[in-house]
Amino acid sequence: MSVSIQIDKNSKKPLYLQLYENIKQKILSGEINYMQRLPSVRNLCKMLNVNLSTVTKALSKLENEGYIKATPGSGYYVVYSEYQDKIIFEEENLVDAQGYINLASSKLPYSLYPIEWFKNSLNCAIEEYSPQIFDYIEHFKNPLKEYLVEAYLKKFGIVANPQELTVVSGAQQGIEITTKSFLKPGDTILLENPSYLGAYHIFSNMHLNIVGIDIDQMQNIEDYIKKFSPKAIYIIPFSQNPTGVSYSKEYKEYLCELSKKYDFYIIEDDFLSDIGVDEGILPIKAYDKYDRVFYIKSFSTVTMPALRIGFIVAPRHLAEEVAYYKSMADISTSLFIQVSFFYFLKNYFDKHIEKLKTYINQRQNLFLHLAKDLQIDDRLFTKDVKGIFVSFYLPPKMSSAAIYNKLKTQKVLVQPHTCFYHKPVSTNFFRISFLDCEDHELQIAMQKIQEVLNSIFQKEEE
Repeated sequence: MSVSIQIDKNSKKPLYLQLYENIKQKILSGEINYMQRLPSVRNLCKMLNVNLSTVTKALSKLENEGYIKATPGSGYYVVYSEYQDKIIFEEENLVDAQGYINLASSKLPYSLYPIEWFKNSLNCAIEEYSPQIFDYIEHFKNPLKEYLVEAYLKKFGIVANPQELTVVSGAQQGIEITTKSFLKPGDTILLENPSYLGAYHIFSNMHLNIVGIDIDQMQNIEDYIKKFSPKAIYIIPFSQNPTGVSYSKEYKEYLCELSKKYDFYIIEDDFLSDIGVDEGILPIKAYDKYDRVFYIKSFSTVTMPALRIGFIVAPRHLAEEVAYYKSMADISTSLFIQVSFFYFLKNYFDKHIEKLKTYINQRQNLFLHLAKDLQIDDRLFTKDVKGIFVSFYLPPKMSSAAIYNKLKTQKVLVQPHTCFYHKPVSTNFFRISFLDCEDHELQIAMQKIQEVLNSIFQKEEE
């Protein structure tokens, strides 16, 4: 690390406190970047001519306050998340900002929100179930649960009964409830690296032992299982967030066999497979012969985020635990929304998904055509684009946050992968989504991405 760290030995302020404040200031200013490694303890002692106690006391204080984290065998890394959170929320704040092309957002354009169909569904719910749907608890057989197990899930090859299914308020709550239902502090969980940061925060807050597997090493997952003996694996099998990677049928079957062989559970996060089911793209749960998969389904991405509705299909012997932790979280997801969503699912959902598929396929084709014409298709990490996320490689020493800032000055928003890594970056890339922009805007943005990529790769080769 080339930044200068200084302390004043003539000052009355304790040396460890000076060192703490100096490093903290450089992290806050961005002089030391997110996921950048600090000099080793030995080097800091030598560089500043101080004893071991001074350095370890300063680093411990920084770690306790969430600025850095020790990685065994590697050293201390900056994990302060203000910049990371700023970017996550900035994509939302700038969605409608004048002149910006937003390739960071994963939301549908408002024109695809099924508002009129849902309005009809709301009216049906009120006419058929009012006033009971405005209560805390169910005084009637839940039509959404019945429809999910009798019709919706069967399209995905999933057989379940209503007792195994818990309706939740979105994927985030689903992950938290699932985790609490069978894991305890200190248990090991494997997940892709990078991955959905919301899941990582849940696992971290539960004090689980989190082991990340670099996304391009997932074919070696059995080696990690043998080494770390996990209680669970968290995985996004279709259009993985953020890389866009999708797993094959054979790999999903392989994971199910491993779960039985090594006695662990799979937490499957599914937010998009509705657009692939007609092409035979099924969830891992469809291959779950041993009842070891927690299937978490969210409808936020494919419908409207504010609905906050999804469900969990749990292994039979753990379904009551999941239902218990749901009741502890918020009693129940709004019955009004549940019943309204039942009517939408039954009467309009398939038509909406067909419309959505047509749109996404058109966007995929346009993106791939532009990438090829601009000769940047060889920079793609996502080789088989099936969903809504695509990732571009960057040189190992190039910060994806720097690319974010460079493109932002040109009114193009992307997602740097520093928003998704929970350990030092091994593969360096940034994410885009092509959902919420016009054709001409995507063309302009891709041209700017080409210019930035060509510039940095040329410098790398010089």
